[in-house]
Amino acid sequence: MGVESQIVMDQSSARSTKLDPSSLADLLGRWSAGAGPLYQQLVGAVEALVDDGTIRAGDQLPAERALADALAVSRGTVVRAYDSLADAGRVRRVQGSGTTVAGNRIPAAAQADDFVGDPLWAATDDAISFLKAIPSLLPEVHEAITSVDLAAHGADLDTAEPLGWWSLRSRIADHCTADGLPTTPHQIMVTSGAQQALALTIRSIVHPGDVVLGEEHTWPGLIDLVVHQGARYVPVQMDAGGVDATQLERLVERYRPGLVVLNPQNHNPTGTRMADERVAEVARIARDYRVPVAEDRVAANIGFDRRRLPAIADHDTGGHDVTLDSLCKVAWPGLRLGWVRADAQLISRMRAHKAVDDMFCSLLSQAAGLAVLDRYDAIIAARVDQLRPRLDVITAALDAELPEWSYQRPRGGLSVWVTLPAGVSADAFVRHAARHGVLVASARQFGADAVDSRQIRLPFTSPEAELAEGMRRLVGAWHSFDRTTAARSLSVV
Repeated sequence: MGVESQIVMDQSSARSTKLDPSSLADLLGRWSAGAGPLYQQLVGAVEALVDDGTIRAGDQLPAERALADALAVSRGTVVRAYDSLADAGRVRRVQGSGTTVAGNRIPAAAQADDFVGDPLWAATDDAISFLKAIPSLLPEVHEAITSVDLAAHGADLDTAEPLGWWSLRSRIADHCTADGLPTTPHQIMVTSGAQQALALTIRSIVHPGDVVLGEEHTWPGLIDLVVHQGARYVPVQMDAGGVDATQLERLVERYRPGLVVLNPQNHNPTGTRMADERVAEVARIARDYRVPVAEDRVAANIGFDRRRLPAIADHDTGGHDVTLDSLCKVAWPGLRLGWVRADAQLISRMRAHKAVDDMFCSLLSQAAGLAVLDRYDAIIAARVDQLRPRLDVITAALDAELPEWSYQRPRGGLSVWVTLPAGVSADAFVRHAARHGVLVASARQFGADAVDSRQIRLPFTSPEAELAEGMRRLVGAWHSFDRTTAARSLSVV
């Protein structure tokens, strides 16, 4: 049996279970408190558990008599409920095999045309934009790209391989190995940036109706991918140390998710870092529950202290780890070059999805990627040296002009996560700031729940003069902001 086959079997067994009658009774809660026949109320309560992902496709429901005893109802009530569920296609009933959940309804949001991250791409006109955390082209990267000798890649330039050039996959594998993750080229697939790496991972692992767990504040491209895959994104609480591993385990137990996606190091948008012991705990959860965990490491190397931050794959996950990375945040987004590191057979499975997506990555980008990786350490150092004074522009303005705002100075990454004073609507302030010529994203663009909050994200990737002017406008917007009206707006939400 191949490793990928074992992963698929492990995922299937992790996602399905034989439900204990008492446990199901606890999950159903006060199911019979409504109106109508008991069996119809039971049908509605079971459907609700299936639709919110608490009960999953493949789960075996208790025998009729056992559930009837646990619920203190007649066996006939449970039989009628099971029959109704079967007629609706929600369960399968096979003589001798019991009653099994057939599947989840695709969440309504999956059929919607709106995308959480769409506002980040708003046209700026003459406004200063704090919407996108896109680093500029470094001189060191420009030099690497313009020095590429295409003649040296003659054999590769006609290679239309969805997985990417073997030479580039080998170089990326060497980079991963040097970074502490022993890797072979067979474990690497080259992608058009980390966003495609994430998309291919989700398409290869997640099924419609699945639950995907991730941070409560996260990159909106993840939420949009999950929702439009027909799955459901369930947020995990965060604190100053990143995602709460204790709550993560509780949610894994409850939902048996198809995938967990985390951005532990120099997190976007909050700037948090996950401590070594918490990273190890996440790896243990992946191993114990046999749930795949994808780690986004695009900003892991952008640390002002230049220390190597721990990866989930550093630990024993039982083979249930996927690592996503790219050259875009460190070097230049214009390269559109990233990669997936995973089990070789899972990479082979992703190959077909990549071929359907865009056939293969730009050959010119792959040649440039090799040149960038040849001098990657120097490019990382140059990027950190560029970002540090840009962060200083933001924090100096916050400290001097906006003392009511609170933030933790990030130790790396590309943005500052700011909390406005209590009772203030971030959405209301964002709209007000736009009228003052500065565009800012609130926490609404970084969460699965469309609710107002007090957080905004301030990237520090633009040139220092532009950042200074943007902060000047932001300060002016704050001083003219009607916080009383904004507080009323927040309370209504």
